[in-house]
Amino acid sequence: DTSLVSRINFNLTTRLYSDAEPQIDHIIRSQYKAYVDALNSLYGQGITESSTVGVLNTWNLPSRVSITLGGTRRFIDVVIESPAMLDLTEAEQRYFDEGGEL
Repeated sequence: DTSLVSRINFNLTTRLYSDAEPQIDHIIRSQYKAYVDALNSLYGQGITESSTVGVLNTWNLPSRVSITLGGTRRFIDVVIESPAMLDLTEAEQRYFDEGGEL
């Protein structure tokens, strides 16, 4: 059904310029940690992935909704995916696990 929303993505902070002052980086990291702590207290420990660009924390809820919080030096964003999107992601992973190609 095309009338349903499968994913919502929005910024929780303003996207900063790459030359933002160093103290802004500390504020964003502190706020990111506060968001992670709040979501951990609501949904349990999330899965954390780090890279040179930033960090992602993901919570897969019993309802099959997933929440992914992303943070970089310049912004914090969140993606909320419906169970239908999670079904699609899992089907895609099974395809590749069984030898499918891009």
